[in-house]
Amino acid sequence: MSRYRIQIRSEGWYFDGIVVAQNDTEALRQFAEKLKNGEVKGKHEGFYYSDRVYITYEELKNGTTEVDIGETSAGVQMGEPSVETR
Repeated sequence: MSRYRIQIRSEGWYFDGIVVAQNDTEALRQFAEKLKNGEVKGKHEGFYYSDRVYITYEELKNGTTEVDIGETSAGVQMGEPSVETR
């Protein structure tokens, strides 16, 4: 059994969840059941085209991947600069 993270963007909504399944096909089926049962809640997101559906999935090998789609303040530095001027 493997853990799969599935993300769906459709009609301005974003759904994200993790399921445990034998393969990717079964993982998508389980995620669809979670959507039907209301176990996965959507977040309104207006970034992508509302007339298209995006489905991505990944097998999680070492733990989980968590993404915070919240906002951050301006001017946050990430990493080290590749070139410094003096």
